[in-house]
Amino acid sequence: MPNKIQRVRIASGAIAVDGTATAYSGNISGKIMAVQVNYPAATCTVDIDTDGELSAQKIVDLAAANTDATFYPRAFAQKIDGTTLLYTTGEEVPVEFVVNGRLKLSIASGTATQTVTVDVLYEEY
Repeated sequence: MPNKIQRVRIASGAIAVDGTATAYSGNISGKIMAVQVNYPAATCTVDIDTDGELSAQKIVDLAAANTDATFYPRAFAQKIDGTTLLYTTGEEVPVEFVVNGRLKLSIASGTATQTVTVDVLYEEY
């Protein structure tokens, strides 16, 4: 059976008075292909990490911004000794993040009552 591209939406809900919000996706299993961020009118920081894995992966870590954008995050391939695999000196081999669990959306430095919506496109296994 061929893999298919799926979309999961994570909405922060209203940002708290302290400027933070946290939300989670349902469980997903696949490779992250793209992340679309719909910011509120005011600036905030956006992080998306895996949740429920032995070691969390940071998928995106976006500095303060307020312009909607699409990102194509990649990790770097590694050799069996854990060092980064290179094409040539200084040129890492990019690979998609592999996720089997939930995604966690974390907002910081936001404006109270505003929301952030993130769509994650992934190739489902």
